[in-house]
Amino acid sequence: MKLLSFHVRKFRNIVDSGEVTVDADVTCLVGKNEAGKSGLLEALYMLNPAYGEEFNVRDQYPRWLAAKDRRAGDLEEVSPIAATFALSEDDRFAVENVLGKGILTGNRLTIHKKYSGNSTWSFGWNEGAAVQNLVADMPAGVQEQLADVKKLEELKTKLKELPSHDDGPTADELAQAQQAIQDRGLHDTGVWHRIVGILKDQLPRFFRFTSYSTLPGRIDFDEIRGHKGRPGEDALQTARALLKLAGTDLDQLGDDDYEDRKAELEAVSIDLTNQVFEYWKQNPHLKVSIDVDKATVTRPNGRSAVAQFLDIRLQDSRTGYSNNFKQRSSGFQWFFSFLAAFSEFEGKSAPIILLDEPALTLHGRAQGDFLRFINDRLAPVAPVLYTTHSPFMIEPDRLERVRIVEDKGPPEGATVNTEVMAADADSLFPLQAALGYDIAQNLFVGANTLLVEGTSDYIYLTVMSRLCQQTERASLDERWRVLPAGGATNIPTFVSLIGPHLDVTVLADADTKGMQRVTGMVERKLLSSVRLIFANVAGATDNADIEDLFSEGDYVALYNKTYGTNLKVKDLPKGDRVVKRIESKLKPFVHGEVAETLLRQHQEMKFSDTTLDRFAALISAINETLET
Repeated sequence: MKLLSFHVRKFRNIVDSGEVTVDADVTCLVGKNEAGKSGLLEALYMLNPAYGEEFNVRDQYPRWLAAKDRRAGDLEEVSPIAATFALSEDDRFAVENVLGKGILTGNRLTIHKKYSGNSTWSFGWNEGAAVQNLVADMPAGVQEQLADVKKLEELKTKLKELPSHDDGPTADELAQAQQAIQDRGLHDTGVWHRIVGILKDQLPRFFRFTSYSTLPGRIDFDEIRGHKGRPGEDALQTARALLKLAGTDLDQLGDDDYEDRKAELEAVSIDLTNQVFEYWKQNPHLKVSIDVDKATVTRPNGRSAVAQFLDIRLQDSRTGYSNNFKQRSSGFQWFFSFLAAFSEFEGKSAPIILLDEPALTLHGRAQGDFLRFINDRLAPVAPVLYTTHSPFMIEPDRLERVRIVEDKGPPEGATVNTEVMAADADSLFPLQAALGYDIAQNLFVGANTLLVEGTSDYIYLTVMSRLCQQTERASLDERWRVLPAGGATNIPTFVSLIGPHLDVTVLADADTKGMQRVTGMVERKLLSSVRLIFANVAGATDNADIEDLFSEGDYVALYNKTYGTNLKVKDLPKGDRVVKRIESKLKPFVHGEVAETLLRQHQEMKFSDTTLDRFAALISAINETLET
């Protein structure tokens, strides 16, 4: 079962969030403090929580609405969360394995959960198919009497009446028929409730991390053995999770035989070091060292006893110095503890991971490492939704994952949208900062810079490169750092600024104004002529913009999807530039909005071979300049 979207209503500061679509792998909720990000995750978590938490009207219903809404009805009957899932083949099989073929008639499931804890389930189903499948498994004498029955209750009623007929089925056949109903679990419930019962077992649970108790540096064996806790709930539970992460237990670590104990401790230390420092890049010279110590302690009953302790230490290979885990930076303690706590969930069936403001104590680059951890370690196991206001927790090349959360105050409350243009400046700041940081990295870190006119060109080139790669066509070499110049007139300035330090290739529209300054730089040998690429190199028209690399039909389809129009290619006047032809037919439009449609919805669209071949040809020409 795959989460597609969710909708939060009347929960904390949220009146109506709007439909929040969920990325297949990672979804990032961005907004300023107190915007409602945590409330969104909390409401979603309560749909099917891992540990049985329940809604609470008093604490969670919007206070400014409570009195008025209570006069209108029972607040317990309000549904604060609804979620829509795509049903998988496994879900279908689970239903068909019990009730037979043809039961589910759709691929979507929507669940609304109320403050009372009750829920309503909506999906396409066919009671008649279930009843006929049931009849087909009954003895032939019974089947003849029930051939036209479509409702389960009607079937049960008729089955009870059959013995009154002299020419009816035998008592043994009737018993077999009743057993068929019993075997499917339909003896005391209806078909719909039976389907819901099956799908409930398929519904993924939500694991929500809000804060993580960091590992203690010294852990009493007896305290761990006697402790029962939940992942991320307290330090001792995290210690238990750490042992699971290392694939060991207290009996192995506390073995009386010195050589056996030492071998296990070294194996655990090496394994933990490899796992942690695969993602922690701030100090690659550290090594995890696990040791066992003994000491005489006084127990709560007043008696003295010899206790065993697990010690977690970190050693710096450059200096040989080691110290206790609790003496390391708070950022490292958090990361290490999170890795341990997360291990508690690996291997569980179909979880959905909710992270509330993760990695805040980490340095900016370490947050980048944690993002890689999310992509490499978490997302392959289960979908991840996380909240942030840190620009370092946003991936500029994956902005389609971002949802913007804003609290507009009563009466509207917190809302969620994907429209950058509609968001306020404070909410947009993390995105702006992330893009700015990415541009800075492209400027001063990337040895091979591809300079394009604007963000639209950046989107077209990077998205279509990805689609070309999926169809085994040429795609942008990973060495490129693509940099939007902020307009054609800025290109010469950018070339002058970064040209002396980096290898620059310029991609421009064929008729870009002000390019004489760039061509002049070619003449003065400040820019290699082979590193100036025009959009018409891909076989489009002589005066081609990058938009002209799309076939006419593909670009018109993008335009229609952006503005909700029904424009057709045949309606356009003649000409060689599709943008100008549309504008002369209708009116000028914001070119960037069409590019944003491509960014957001390219996975739902199909592009012609003409479009893909043109972009592949342009990309090949760009890649060739790497060798010059």
